[in-house]
Amino acid sequence: MFKLSSSAPTKKAVAYYRHSAEDKQENSVSIQSQHAHQLATQHGVEIIHQEADEGVSGLLGPESRPGFKRLLEDWVENPDAPPFDYVFVYDQSRWGRFQNPDEAAHYEFRCTKRGKKIVYVASGWPKEGQELMSSLDTSIKRYMAAEYSRALSDKVFRGCVEVSRQGYSAGGSACYGMTRLLLDADKKPERLLKKGEHKAISNARVTFTLADDQTTETVREIFHLFVVEEKSLKEIAAILNAKGIPSANGGLWHHRKVLHILTNETYMGTKTYNKKWHRLKQGHRRNPRSDWVIVPKAYPALIAAEMFLQAQDCLAVLASVRRKFKSLSIQMARHRMHDVLMKFFLGRGMHYSEVSFALKHFPILYSLTLTKEPVAEWCFVINHEMRSCSFVFGIGVVDDKEDPLGRIFAIPSNEFGFGDFTAFSEKDESYARYLIKDDEVEGKVLSVAEELGMMTNAMESANAI
Repeated sequence: MFKLSSSAPTKKAVAYYRHSAEDKQENSVSIQSQHAHQLATQHGVEIIHQEADEGVSGLLGPESRPGFKRLLEDWVENPDAPPFDYVFVYDQSRWGRFQNPDEAAHYEFRCTKRGKKIVYVASGWPKEGQELMSSLDTSIKRYMAAEYSRALSDKVFRGCVEVSRQGYSAGGSACYGMTRLLLDADKKPERLLKKGEHKAISNARVTFTLADDQTTETVREIFHLFVVEEKSLKEIAAILNAKGIPSANGGLWHHRKVLHILTNETYMGTKTYNKKWHRLKQGHRRNPRSDWVIVPKAYPALIAAEMFLQAQDCLAVLASVRRKFKSLSIQMARHRMHDVLMKFFLGRGMHYSEVSFALKHFPILYSLTLTKEPVAEWCFVINHEMRSCSFVFGIGVVDDKEDPLGRIFAIPSNEFGFGDFTAFSEKDESYARYLIKDDEVEGKVLSVAEELGMMTNAMESANAI
């Protein structure tokens, strides 16, 4: 397809191209390929293979970029791949717009570690003896690539905030019982939008309105059952399932889905935006209510404000009861675990005063075992002192007055995030790694005791006697 120089190439390369949905035509894969082959021809290099990702964001890693993943796994790190010397990529932004520049460097290191030098085509052929300047240039361009995405994200976010403040939808689907209504350029109703449809012109707007179908009536029934008939969340779910009414995703109802309906302010006509932070592929987090965009009476109300507020009062009472139960259950678990550990260490020669003092610093966290059908889940919060330990014990607390200690986990302290918490369920891969089998508990306890110096002190006391 591309003509090489008359002299036989002595070096070989594999090329990688990426074109995202937001990129202009000058960044197309074909144009990137032309530039790469032109540079290769000038320097006597043969491109023996090409990988590309079309319409894929540079914020994503190999797990979401098939071409990038094949480049690394099937070529760079595959000992059976045909030999080659270089990886050609148009520029640092095509390699990726990673928000942490070290991530971009990590993937480049995986290449150089195996003798594959990265060549950024737009920067020209690397010059010998200028490695430091080249490294600085690459670092600056990595930051610029990341900054481009941040600036674009901020611009889009500000636009969404302004649209939301006007009471219109800034994207997303309508909630259960509601539907999306397209407004023309004069903000007059035009037609209902079907699932997957979007507005065609930029100055049109989208708002929410009542779906006027079974889902709308179901929302009204949920509030009536909860506020007027004083049914519990589980009872309401059972009633809806018995009637054969599907939930929003088409499945069965359970108490969490009912709770989601009862706490959604959209049903009394209030527009809310920015409840969660989810930008630049950096995960999710809940924003404080002070950061929300809240516009009352933005939509037709499905539920009267009086009834909605009554529902919130009822839920507040239930939450108070749950907090008391949680506090009592965890308190019982703490006492139970303290007694178990006290007996364990006293039986190994430690004095009562030493054990009592040491257990105050023993790294144990507690979480109620939450049952979210059909799996259980836990959430543990670590403090600063416990981070000095290599791992902490996580105790899943169950509703059992005789034995509140459920499953026991050994959680590496470095796996707690910046928010000082870790959450997982039975379906997560981390569950199998954390779970401690019954015959392993004693060894784990001794391991922590030795790390804290408890057993050393006990042995010194025994020798002194």
